[in-house]
Amino acid sequence: MKNWVVGFLILIVSVLLVLVITDQQTQDQQTQPEPIVFNLKYVGLDGGKDELRYNSYWGFGGSETDTPFITEVKKNVEEPFLVYNPNFENAQWSAIELSDKKAVAFYFDLDADGKLSDNEKILPVNSEESSGTTTTDFVTPDFTLKANDKEIPFRAALRVNFYQGSSRPSCMWSPSCVLEGTSKINGKKTKMILFAYNFKGKFDEFGNCSYYLDNDEKEIEQNIARQRLSSIINYEDKFYNMMFDGAHEKDKTIQVTLEKYTGTTGELAVKLNADTDIPATLSSASISSTSNKDKPIYFNISSEQTNLPTASYRLDRGYIDYGPDDNKWRLNFTDGPEFIIDSDKTSTVELGKPTLSISAVDESKRYQSDVKEQTTYSKGTTVLLSRKVTGVAGESYGYFWKKNLNNSINVKPDIKIVGPDGAEIASAEMEYG
Repeated sequence: MKNWVVGFLILIVSVLLVLVITDQQTQDQQTQPEPIVFNLKYVGLDGGKDELRYNSYWGFGGSETDTPFITEVKKNVEEPFLVYNPNFENAQWSAIELSDKKAVAFYFDLDADGKLSDNEKILPVNSEESSGTTTTDFVTPDFTLKANDKEIPFRAALRVNFYQGSSRPSCMWSPSCVLEGTSKINGKKTKMILFAYNFKGKFDEFGNCSYYLDNDEKEIEQNIARQRLSSIINYEDKFYNMMFDGAHEKDKTIQVTLEKYTGTTGELAVKLNADTDIPATLSSASISSTSNKDKPIYFNISSEQTNLPTASYRLDRGYIDYGPDDNKWRLNFTDGPEFIIDSDKTSTVELGKPTLSISAVDESKRYQSDVKEQTTYSKGTTVLLSRKVTGVAGESYGYFWKKNLNNSINVKPDIKIVGPDGAEIASAEMEYG
């Protein structure tokens, strides 16, 4: 009898041990980091007033050409306005039909066959007037880009602006399609959206393309926060390696995998160098890695995000708030210095101590890449004067704002021109832009 009781107790203890071990294994599996996979599908954007759109536009110039398609359009439209986009093979020229300084139709060679079909006359999706400017938006149906023997689904938008007093419209292009999908991160259904950089149909170029990642329950509106595509991303204060598989082509999809970053990190500190001890905070900044060329890193960081994966970086641009709480100022900068984030160390980047200089160029050559600054000009030359403010690390400063409770005031510099004898010749308040 005793042996039976002892055996029964041993059996119960064994079962309990198995249950405990099994439960522990289940918990370990649940906490063990697993790759997060997004299967992304192509979505064409309709360009509706309150719907998601890129809100970034490109303009292209070209010598007007009567292609077979344009010749067909001219049989139906009197004096159409021609529009150029070099990215659309065999459909680089399209046309706008105008009426009373307003765009009423857009003609685009969807199948690039040189003929005008009924579906290639596209009507506006939006048209509105504000401050004397009439803005009209068109969106193409889905069509196929052809590149390197690949067929790529795509959709484009065209914005036509008629400015007050102008006899010709201004036309700007935008992609109008994304890749999107959902997965779970930390138990929450999360949406990812990829945005193309231009009109090549690529959505996976680090640094050029961009992404949106957030709770799927959030409503997608016209404007959403986007980040530059990076091999390492930061989501909810956790770093993930981002990897791509597949391609955006006809009958193919792109899969994005996020794996928890297990490498080392360090801290970034920014110090504003000044003659007096002035409180300063890096409000926000864009940084890019200068190492890992095959897997570049891009972050938009805020004042709260000082922890970064170990790598060499460059401070590309940013905003600094400085001054006491009752007298706050803000400035923006570009072309910041390089710095290195080492494991468990703080890297301090010093900015500030600005120096002022004046740039003078021939105004008629201002947009030429090889324009040179000069100190003397022939009489009658229109000279463009610009102020340059450069910091101790070589960074360039742009705007300076005086921060008030509800708004900010741009501080415009004064300029004075004096002759050899020191007498004032001219003075003015410089304008931004």
